[in-house]
Amino acid sequence: MNSTPNKTIKNKTSISRAYFMLFLILTITFLVGFGGIWIYTKFNEFNTESNNLKKDYIEEQKDILVSKANECVDFINYQNTRSESKLKSRLQNFVDQAHSVAIYIYNQNKGKLSDTEIKKRIKEAISPLRFTNDRGYIFINNLSGKGILYPFSKENENKSLINFKDINGNYIVKNEVELMKYKDSGFTKYVNSKEVKNKFNAYTKISYIKKFTPYNWYFGSFAYLDDLQPEIQKEALIRISQINMTQDNYFFVYKKDGTCLLHADSASIGKNFKDYSNKIRRENVKRLINAAQLDESGFVNYKIPDAENAEKISYVKFIKEWDWIIGAGLYTGELDKNIEIARAELRNNVRKYILQIVLLIVIAIVIIYITSKTISVKMKQNFTSINNFFRKASTQLYQVNIDELHFSEFQDMGTTINRMIDIRTQKEKELQIAREKAEESDRLKSSFLANMSHEIRTPMNAIIGFSELLQEDDLPFETRQQFFTHIRNSGNSLLNLINDIIDFSKIESGKLKISKTYYNLNQLFDELYHTFEKIKTSKGRDHIELKFTKGLEESESIIYTDPLRLKQIITNLVENALKFTEKGSIHVSYQLNESKLIFAVEDTGIGISPEKQKIIFSRFRQADDSHARRYGGTGLGLSISKKLAELLNGDMWVESTENVGSSFFVSIPYLIDDKSNISPIKKIYKNGVNKDLTGKKILIVDDYNVNITLIKQMLQSTGVSMSSADNGRTAIKECGSEHFDLVLLDLQMPELNGYDTLKLIKKENPEIKIVAQTAYALANEKELIMDSGFDGYIAKPIIKKKLLSLINEMI
Repeated sequence: MNSTPNKTIKNKTSISRAYFMLFLILTITFLVGFGGIWIYTKFNEFNTESNNLKKDYIEEQKDILVSKANECVDFINYQNTRSESKLKSRLQNFVDQAHSVAIYIYNQNKGKLSDTEIKKRIKEAISPLRFTNDRGYIFINNLSGKGILYPFSKENENKSLINFKDINGNYIVKNEVELMKYKDSGFTKYVNSKEVKNKFNAYTKISYIKKFTPYNWYFGSFAYLDDLQPEIQKEALIRISQINMTQDNYFFVYKKDGTCLLHADSASIGKNFKDYSNKIRRENVKRLINAAQLDESGFVNYKIPDAENAEKISYVKFIKEWDWIIGAGLYTGELDKNIEIARAELRNNVRKYILQIVLLIVIAIVIIYITSKTISVKMKQNFTSINNFFRKASTQLYQVNIDELHFSEFQDMGTTINRMIDIRTQKEKELQIAREKAEESDRLKSSFLANMSHEIRTPMNAIIGFSELLQEDDLPFETRQQFFTHIRNSGNSLLNLINDIIDFSKIESGKLKISKTYYNLNQLFDELYHTFEKIKTSKGRDHIELKFTKGLEESESIIYTDPLRLKQIITNLVENALKFTEKGSIHVSYQLNESKLIFAVEDTGIGISPEKQKIIFSRFRQADDSHARRYGGTGLGLSISKKLAELLNGDMWVESTENVGSSFFVSIPYLIDDKSNISPIKKIYKNGVNKDLTGKKILIVDDYNVNITLIKQMLQSTGVSMSSADNGRTAIKECGSEHFDLVLLDLQMPELNGYDTLKLIKKENPEIKIVAQTAYALANEKELIMDSGFDGYIAKPIIKKKLLSLINEMI
């Protein structure tokens, strides 16, 4: 029963052989078909191109003629546009020269000769000056329009010319006088007639005038715009003669009347075509001139009589402004020779292409056969490798050797198989690691909860115990004061523990906000020093030297940062140093390192081993669990401090030697401002709190009467008048019946909470200042309170100094 399937498999064609045969057949069919189509297409292209070659070549040569002729016309137009600016420049130079001569004569004779004599000498010097082939001259008028000097028109001298007009009725001298009122020199333009007339007998005339201040004169000269035309035409003929053409092709220029201005035959230049001895040549030129005048431009076909009746095509263009006919031509006989050469070249190219294609097809078939055979063999080897894997993989973790596979698909398959085995192995390792981490997490959780229980119960024991002892009547006054101090210190310890848990929660949720302001860093160090001197004494550590070193002058110590969070970081580090240092010293310092402030807290305490330094910034971790039992602590302080340093765009690290001491470092950016930008909070603190609130009225709203009693006791010495309400509705009635300067409103109350109470009070009395008091400590609680419309915020437990400062700020 097992032999039949095997026999059937052997009779089947393999994938590799089927691929080889299919690929070879399809490739040969494609190449032969493609080659045949390409050869057929090339033959058709040859026939089409051969038929169109003469037509396209003639059109191409015509385009060249048009382009060359337009190049000449463009140059002529350009020269015309430059004629006015060129004429103005020459006029200005001419008048400026005369003006300079007059200034020189005046300056040389001023104070030596009379004005009459100086004027006479100026006129004698200016009168001979000439412009534009002796046709132009300098004239002088005074600023009232009276003629002073006219060398060619003596009748205009000593005569008012103010009403002199051009042929269009425009005032000439009057406009010049007006121009001199506002400018020292300038150009005017008008139309006048000439002795040599054009068809309109009207020519554009340009004048340049310049004020001569000593005698309230102005000098001037004028010229007709078309006076430069012969010069420009001469330049144009030179330019046209320099444009490159072929040996037998050239430019020619005729005037409208038939006079030749430019020709390859120099003997023809200056002659009228009517004087040519050859009749056919006369007829050809006449046709060219007529064609240009009739259509302004066009092509003319004609035969050259002295060149074996060779045919020629010329392109002519008429320039109306100058009555010129510009043209260029080419011999069609040259075109036929060039076309035949191009056809022969095209024919040879087609033959070469056909032979190349046939050869390429043969080579391609050989290459494809060899390639297909090679690929087929490699495919068979790859299938064999994959089959070997599946046979072994059923009983063992066997990986495919990727290097033995030749194709990316088989390599991908092998990679996927190997990855599957790696994933299985990795998952087993991850399960083991996860199991170990879970056990470690349970241990840390138990240790943390045990520490937390100890940290809470220890101060609670002192609070409850000393509160009970204070009920005894025979306690001395000093003993009672000591008990009160113990209760207050234990309460502060509990508050610090709660604050650490709250900060940790905010950091974990990403909702801890940094509030930067300008703050005096040296002032912060002074406050910390005095604070920790007292703490050191209270902890019985007076034998430890505590030193604070400032790294900046007072003028440079005002920085832009969050002072509360910076103080929290340094406080945590100094408290830890006091906790773990039995003898020696604690040194707190900072210094400026380029653009960063580096804070250092160095102690001579128990130190930290290198392996423990890697975990001390992790949450719930201390350098040693025995430290929690011996020194106390939750393991949150350093974790919180490092996160705060990072939120301040800084960092924290440690350097320590076990049984020698530790150095904790904190870096933050050094951002400075002028001395006046000290934190407003600190300014209020420095100035103290105004405790005299006589005449002010405050409403205390809280559902817990103990809190109302506490606040009243805190404010008793200020002289403020106080009322209370134990719910929101009573508070609304109180605010409606009498005036209050400030409302201290608890947020969490039955029936009507603080937010709803705020809205109803503000609706009727929008001017009342309302401060929220809350025992909540959510990450976004303060932002939510201020956005809701409260004027201020204070967190429980309420500190008397903070409460008084807030009230003083509000009212």
